[in-house]
Amino acid sequence: MQLKLFPALALVACVLVSCSTYQVNVLSSTNTTKDDKTGVFNFENDSVKITYSFYGNNAPVSIQVFNKLDKPLYIDWQRSAAIIGDNAVSYMPNQVNILGSYSGQSYSWQNRPRSIAGNYSSTSGTVSAVADLPKTTTFLPPHSQISNVPILLTKDRLQLPDSGFRKERVYLFAGDSSMRTNIQVASFVKDNSPFKFKSYLTLYTQNGNEITPTAYQHEFFVSKVVNTITEPYNLPEFQGKRGDFFLNVKALPTAEAVN
Repeated sequence: MQLKLFPALALVACVLVSCSTYQVNVLSSTNTTKDDKTGVFNFENDSVKITYSFYGNNAPVSIQVFNKLDKPLYIDWQRSAAIIGDNAVSYMPNQVNILGSYSGQSYSWQNRPRSIAGNYSSTSGTVSAVADLPKTTTFLPPHSQISNVPILLTKDRLQLPDSGFRKERVYLFAGDSSMRTNIQVASFVKDNSPFKFKSYLTLYTQNGNEITPTAYQHEFFVSKVVNTITEPYNLPEFQGKRGDFFLNVKALPTAEAVN
């Protein structure tokens, strides 16, 4: 009987023992509509449909804009930003990325006693590079869409007191009631959320020399935080790549992970 149970116990150990800890941050919104199946956030009117997804490490802001008009629409990234607290983070990079390579040769002769020759060195080389210039504006033809991931919202996990978490015992894997693990959970509303931000998008249409801009502002906040040493895809709630949560991962020393 013990031999029959051993493979299942070994599988539990492999799932529970991790070399990392995971913080899963679930998002809610005050003025967009969340798709229950995919977790993405939608805003729509007669002119445009805007969709947000934040799935991934450090909350990548994935923005999809669909032009519902019969005329072109322009997205002004230079006048668009994420507002985190009181800080605005531009959706347009403020740097030029350069990819290149260098190759060269160097020769040196050292001075010897009683030699009239001095030290000499020479270096020569070539640089080949390509500059990737940031796009300030996106042209969107009628009835078409475009996706962009301009920034990451976080660099590290949210710092929260241990007293704010409660322990929950949850099932591993959907449909499997024989395996469970412990997680730490904290829940929030907008007013006490540890992380709130807004997305500010500037779009415009153009008729000749006349430009008509429209600004859209959408608000989001973290409504739930889960801390666990179990990889999130083993938890039924986080098995799909839903747009309403993002991850922060921290590597642990082996001894700490096992304990």
